[in-house]
Amino acid sequence: ERNMRGMYEESSWGFDRDAKMDELRHPNARFLAAFGEEEGAGGGRPLLGFSHFRFEWDNEDDPIDPILYVYEIHISDAARRSGLGKRLMTIMELIAVRYKIRRVVLTVFKSNISAMQFYLNKMKYGVDHSSPSKYGEAADYEILSKVVCKK
Repeated sequence: ERNMRGMYEESSWGFDRDAKMDELRHPNARFLAAFGEEEGAGGGRPLLGFSHFRFEWDNEDDPIDPILYVYEIHISDAARRSGLGKRLMTIMELIAVRYKIRRVVLTVFKSNISAMQFYLNKMKYGVDHSSPSKYGEAADYEILSKVVCKK
């Protein structure tokens, strides 16, 4: 909530805490978390970042291929620009390869310039064929994807 609430509030989706919590608690939700090595002030190791993902189908109405959909990736302020985001995304891609899932898919707000640059330039994602911009539709987000495994 700390990282993204403002972007959700400014988007056409708005911010709905209950809906976000339902998404995080979904039975198919999976998480990859990265913790610091040193104990924090309250005891325990601090959470540096996490990824929330699911195994889904590319099209709910007419499913063809399974995909790994990255719902959220958050990096703490302390861990930004350390390579942790790239590491988490690389692990997402390796999980997809391990399960012979062809594409990793995610949604990014267009206003999140640093995230757009990260995915497009550093991680080599492209605008997915399902993204609204591919159909000339105006949207404040893009759906990005990357093929990580051959059929």
